[in-house]
Amino acid sequence: MSDEGEGLIFDKRRLETLTDGVFAVIMTILVFNVSVPQLILYAEGELTSAELTSERLLDRLSELWPDIRAYVVSFVTLSVYWLAHHRIFRWIVDLDRPFIWINFSFLMTIGLIPFSTGLLAQYRDQQISALIYSFNSILAGAILFFLYYYTKGHLELVDKTVNAVIRSRSGRRVLITILTYSVAILTSFTNLSVTLFLFLLVLIPEFIPDRYFGRVKQYQSDG
Repeated sequence: MSDEGEGLIFDKRRLETLTDGVFAVIMTILVFNVSVPQLILYAEGELTSAELTSERLLDRLSELWPDIRAYVVSFVTLSVYWLAHHRIFRWIVDLDRPFIWINFSFLMTIGLIPFSTGLLAQYRDQQISALIYSFNSILAGAILFFLYYYTKGHLELVDKTVNAVIRSRSGRRVLITILTYSVAILTSFTNLSVTLFLFLLVLIPEFIPDRYFGRVKQYQSDG
């Protein structure tokens, strides 16, 4: 693609590689919020050290459930956003500077997910932790949605064989995710358990078949 009139044009491969690397690091860091239990054992009556270890370890592992739940929710959330980002990049041929900076903003926002996850796990009975986690996820979704609409408005960056497909798509999957977190904010004022359950619902849209890829092949073969 020519540089003239549109500013400097960049190859998408480096940004795609950077984005995948950031996602990989963030998804790995999430597990650091789940700590291996440390036990301090003392002799108690007739119980042996092994019996004490087994009993107390089970108790401590059960206490880790909120941390594990927060890890699963955040991992699923990041997976949903990675899939949505991947769908956008399937269209892209070249990048311009605004697209790159929108993408950087998206990466900066999801980079806060491990922090908001740790806050949610440690202070699960506090509304402020649920609010921060929800706002973090909504902001990431909103920036991704903006990236999607920037792409729709700059079709010179897109593979011309799929222009018609892009124009017809609404980005409803990302909107459903944003809506779910918005509802979670509202429920946090009355029931935090319902809020935590809603965090899991972001996975549901990903079970809905996406006919986009088949349509892309059809358009490319017709071209």
